[in-house]
Amino acid sequence: MSEPTSKLSNRELYKAHWKQDLLASISVSLVALPLALGIAIASDAPPMSGLIAAIIGGIVTTFFRGSHVAINGPAAGLIVVILTGNTLLADVDASGFPYVLAAICVAGIFQVLLGLFKLGRLGEIVPESVVEGMLAAIGIIIFAKQAHIGLGHSSKASSAMGSLLEIPGSIFRLDPKITIITLISLAILIVYPRVRNKLFHFVPAPVWVLVFAVPFVILYRYVISDVIGLDSGAFIFPDSQLIDLPQNLFENFLFPNFSKIGTGSFWLVVISIMIVASIETLISTKAVDNLDPLQRKTDLNKDLMAIGLSSTVSGFLGGLPIITVIVRSSVNVSNNARTKLSNFFHGVILLIFIVALKPIVEEIPLAALAAILIHTGFKLASPKSFVNAYEKGEEQLLEMAFTVLCVLIYGLLWGIALGLCMAFLVQWIKSRMTMQSFVMAIWKPKINGTQKDNEYELKLGGVFNFLNLLRTKAVVRKLPTNEKVVINFSEAILIDHTTMQYLSGYGFKFEKAGGNWNLRGLNNHESTSSHPNSMRLLQPQHQNSPHWMTDHQRDMMKLSAHYGWQFVIGKEFKTGELSSFPVFRNHPVEYVHNTITGLLPELNLYFAMQDVVFDEGAWMGKIVYDTTVITIDLNHKLPEFVLEKEELFDKILQRAGFGDIDFEEDKEFSDKALLRASDVGTARDLFHSELRSFVVLNSDYHVECTGGKLLVFNKTSHLKVQEMQAMMRYSIDLIQLLIKK
Repeated sequence: MSEPTSKLSNRELYKAHWKQDLLASISVSLVALPLALGIAIASDAPPMSGLIAAIIGGIVTTFFRGSHVAINGPAAGLIVVILTGNTLLADVDASGFPYVLAAICVAGIFQVLLGLFKLGRLGEIVPESVVEGMLAAIGIIIFAKQAHIGLGHSSKASSAMGSLLEIPGSIFRLDPKITIITLISLAILIVYPRVRNKLFHFVPAPVWVLVFAVPFVILYRYVISDVIGLDSGAFIFPDSQLIDLPQNLFENFLFPNFSKIGTGSFWLVVISIMIVASIETLISTKAVDNLDPLQRKTDLNKDLMAIGLSSTVSGFLGGLPIITVIVRSSVNVSNNARTKLSNFFHGVILLIFIVALKPIVEEIPLAALAAILIHTGFKLASPKSFVNAYEKGEEQLLEMAFTVLCVLIYGLLWGIALGLCMAFLVQWIKSRMTMQSFVMAIWKPKINGTQKDNEYELKLGGVFNFLNLLRTKAVVRKLPTNEKVVINFSEAILIDHTTMQYLSGYGFKFEKAGGNWNLRGLNNHESTSSHPNSMRLLQPQHQNSPHWMTDHQRDMMKLSAHYGWQFVIGKEFKTGELSSFPVFRNHPVEYVHNTITGLLPELNLYFAMQDVVFDEGAWMGKIVYDTTVITIDLNHKLPEFVLEKEELFDKILQRAGFGDIDFEEDKEFSDKALLRASDVGTARDLFHSELRSFVVLNSDYHVECTGGKLLVFNKTSHLKVQEMQAMMRYSIDLIQLLIKK
């Protein structure tokens, strides 16, 4: 019996599958040729620059990358970046493309450094909504620019919005023969997926476009004009509407010009190329890994270095940036490619094409390439992509639409940055937390793993989103295999779509490998949509579920049941009532949970006892405290005061803003207690001798009164039930003494 393919070495795989790879590369080359030309022209670059990038992406990248069945070359996603670069770096009387080539070289070097420093995974933290928004905006810009070419004109506008507004004018002035090519080419591309004939699908859709367009042009140029003798403008096909390749391919290379390396515009282009090329490469490579029939995983850092190196080579030779391209990669996989040789072969075949078939290439009309790009642009920005975003959650649609708008207005780099900011702000607003609390919940989420019998439970608390996804991944990947794993979200405040999507995908692979994967605790959360990977938000009020309760919560539930009180586990982030007390004015409450409410025995006063999480300090110096407090609604108006043990919480009291009140006649009280009040005289009258004696005997409690409400607590930790009962007894006795005449 032969050895399984997945167990063979790379050399053995090359030997076993080189014929398959060669055949697949032919199909890929046929797709890559028109796309490379179209992308270059759409980027306002020489057509050869696209072909150079495709050839280098095949011949050079193959030897350095880690991916197996991906195809490398120029991509539509970078059209906008190159267009912007040409505009920013252009001289008054000369193209900016030589300076853009220099920026491509520098950006490639930085990509190599990103890979060397193992920063390839940073691309994974970009939320799907922002990526989709970026791609949709690119699609709109491609459509706005190429629509004019497809009508026989060109846009003079400097922005995508301007190009869109100029389309009606181009429609009124359309060139019929150019428009016919565009419309029929679009029809071919639209109809292609709906045709079920296998023989028809043996030839890729872009090639069918060329099969129609090139003979159409030849008919106009050599039959109608020359044979029939019609030479009016309507029947002459101008050379300006055709691909223009240099007469000598190897003597007309453009080389980079580094003279603007000291300008801000140059570095803006560098950063834009680096970020967009890296993000697209990382996302596309991950997608191609999912297509790989052998289920191999790519070293993303290695791929990033390979892409950077080949982009630098491409830039030096006059070519566009190189990335991993998903469309050509999917064609590669669908044609049974198994190794990276297919990428190498496709580069060699493209080189043969432009050398041996140069006359045919020069008969390709720009309108055909425009149609291919218009179709690509529409797929990127189709209404379906916005519908899909909404189905994942309304916040996904908002983030996507905002990113689209920002890219169209401010450019690609700022658009991505602002899209990330919007994703962060949306999640913060939905969390109902303070900004500091939200940031800390991302920076320092609670992650606790426990082993019980054959079950490993990972309990998560805090916020889990795209910003700490890498940390989440690092923890999850350490989970034991071949046993039952439980991810418990019962204390997680927010889990975004990015995290849910990752955990869902990882869980599938985990179970496929023989493990048992379970997500628990999500019953306390609200989903932003019906999508299985939608954002989850912990609800302030939810049904108590003993199955998910801690021992502490079960004890509180039993206590509540005994006295007929109400008990709610859910977290509440609107804590305005607590902020009226001096201690929490200066120490923000993140949230309260595990709340018992009811009437105090003997006093018939409404109370709430709850666990409170609050902060001290800020940012990296912030400390988070857990405590249990009781608040009581008084039916007597009392003076405002703060009462505290001398040694405890003195730092807090220093910020309270009250003066310390001493009693000369009661030195023991003055030594043990700090009493502060806005009205010293009223406070002295309130604290009679019996009350002071009671305080001395029970000096561990911190007490605050706002006039109509009383706050009591004594530890910076959650209380046990016995301690809760003791604090409740203390509060009853205290109130009785406070209202005693």
